[in-house]
Amino acid sequence: MNTPLKRMNRDEAETIALSAFAFITSDEERMGRFLAVSGLRPDTIRSAASEPGFFAGILDYIAADEPLLIALAKEMNTKPEHIMAAHWTLSPSEFD
Repeated sequence: MNTPLKRMNRDEAETIALSAFAFITSDEERMGRFLAVSGLRPDTIRSAASEPGFFAGILDYIAADEPLLIALAKEMNTKPEHIMAAHWTLSPSEFD
């Protein structure tokens, strides 16, 4: 039986998303794939980061790639479920 994800507060979820973004940008290959999938360019990331939904988009990207999710969880010394709870907090309509 699956344990339901618990919603966390938005600040904690955004902190996790920021950590996820730092994880993506710390590796050239991960960053290149993120840019290709998101349609962003290095010169547009700063403006995109100020847009509502940017953090949700980061976690959407992570959630769609299980190996990346697992690698991030390991890097953050947490469970993938914790990252998915942040995803759920920032993108709740996907789960309703």
